[in-house]
Amino acid sequence: MGDVLVLGIGNPLRGDDGVGTAVISALQHMPLPPDVELVDGGTAGLEIVLLLQAYRRVIVVDAADMGLLPGEWRRFGGNTAVLPANEANTVGTLHGAGFAEALALAEALDVLPDELVVFGVQPQRVDWVEGLS
Repeated sequence: MGDVLVLGIGNPLRGDDGVGTAVISALQHMPLPPDVELVDGGTAGLEIVLLLQAYRRVIVVDAADMGLLPGEWRRFGGNTAVLPANEANTVGTLHGAGFAEALALAEALDVLPDELVVFGVQPQRVDWVEGLS
């Protein structure tokens, strides 16, 4: 089991939905501790379960519609699958099966990491357009 995973998810072809992949891209150019692994999860669906079970601590960055101003973010965490209400109730998201479904499956299989932190970033647009707003 690895130590720390920073996982960015989202579709960079859907505007601000690609914020997670953009964060990973930016972090790749910064010095990080050797026990931190960066993964661009892109539009991964249930494959996320395999990543969650392979690390003790996981930090996820994803777009989440929380009714905030575009670009505002919130931190969600704990030892259970915690998501913003709108994200947790979204089925069949742009990520195929969806991050919420992957978390629910990981929780059901009892393979969640010891520590899970989700950073939700409020998108402005999730149209078919490249780049962040």
